[in-house]
Amino acid sequence: MRTEGAHPSPGQVRRRGVVAAAKRIGPLVWQGARYDQPSVRHESQAAIGSLPSDAAFSAPTKHEGDTPTLASGTANASPGGALQSRMTAGAGLILLVAVAVGLFGQGAYYAPVQRSVGALVAAATVLALAAWPPTRSDVRLLPVAPAVALAAWAALDAALHGVPAASVGLALLLLAVVAVLLVCRRIGREDREVLFIGVTGIGLVVALAGWLGVAGRVGAWAFQAQGVWRASSLLSYPNATAAVLAPVALLVLARLVDRPRSLPLALAVTGLLAGLGATASRAGALALAVGLLVLAGLQGPRATARAAVGPCAGAVLALACLLPSMPVASPPRLALALVGLCAGLTLAAVMARLRWRSAVALLLAGALAGGLALVALGGRGAGEAIRTVAEARINLASPDRGAARRAALRATAEHPVVGAGPGLADLRWKEPDGGIHFFAYAHNEYAQLAAQLGLVGLTLLAVLLLAIARV
Repeated sequence: MRTEGAHPSPGQVRRRGVVAAAKRIGPLVWQGARYDQPSVRHESQAAIGSLPSDAAFSAPTKHEGDTPTLASGTANASPGGALQSRMTAGAGLILLVAVAVGLFGQGAYYAPVQRSVGALVAAATVLALAAWPPTRSDVRLLPVAPAVALAAWAALDAALHGVPAASVGLALLLLAVVAVLLVCRRIGREDREVLFIGVTGIGLVVALAGWLGVAGRVGAWAFQAQGVWRASSLLSYPNATAAVLAPVALLVLARLVDRPRSLPLALAVTGLLAGLGATASRAGALALAVGLLVLAGLQGPRATARAAVGPCAGAVLALACLLPSMPVASPPRLALALVGLCAGLTLAAVMARLRWRSAVALLLAGALAGGLALVALGGRGAGEAIRTVAEARINLASPDRGAARRAALRATAEHPVVGAGPGLADLRWKEPDGGIHFFAYAHNEYAQLAAQLGLVGLTLLAVLLLAIARV
């Protein structure tokens, strides 16, 4: 204890300095923990920083020619900063509406819905770029150059074949891809959470519509082929529905790996996988399997398996109870399908709360109980339904699509460099009986693009996909 007026020692001075610094830093640390965002820093026009999404993950830096730093979520107190945050959030919501319009409008296959989706994407892009004008980092974004190159090649190829207007659709699609990337770069972390919830909700609506389409034989939401009803949902085509549900399910599952005890995420993944199973799409199942391998490589096999086992078990149980409704010759079993869906969701929810060994034990007990219930409720028809679906879908045979793919490869061989031109590939073949079959699509996007734009177009597409994967 020192006397009044005595001078502090050097050690005391240092300790007081540290305490004072901690008191100054404390509110900033608390604010960062609460909002998970860095604070906003004003920069002059000569020294301006990174895009909002970059600011959400790193401290503000200076890059000549880029936009001012703003971390959406710790909004700038100035009116201009708040306006920019609202504009970028609005652009994200418009993109979400575009997703809903496209998916609920038969996948934007027809021109009227395409125009609506295009107008929404354009509006979102204008709003986002008005808040944060284009920067040098936008131009350096990896997918931009290959997307522009592929669009330019499509236009040149169409012009060489005398149909310059034929490349407009592909060019607009590639432009939309770049526009979505630019908009999403400008959306803050909190607004990205809104997009995540919105996309998950839309995916669940698609999955539920397809499920009900099969269980209740709703003709607009189900597709009949090979003696089996398959979920086509609001997109009116099973493979298109699977192409939506597989990546959305993987997106939500990736979040579940980080939060393995989250009931909403576990239930969402289960519902998405159940809808994917109802499509009986072999390509969708393959895409899911490849995605799971990639996710396991990124997040670790053990963590991925721990997160996926519950939703997968629940989806399998739900699908097992849907199988009796899938054969065309069998009557629909809506009650059994709904009971199975509820049981599958319950199983996934319970497994999300249990430890690993307990979850495995519950999985085995659930599989046994589900099998016994299926036999008891479905009777002999359950076995026949499984046999019918297996013969139709659990195989690699697809004669028509195999022939269409071979026709696309022949068209590529005839015009290996430039292809036949956008929309000009002649996908036809002659059967042994003399009949001629014609397909408008190869049902394989890579073979289709190679037939239309040649190996140059296929190479540019590969570069674009690698760039998107890298981002």
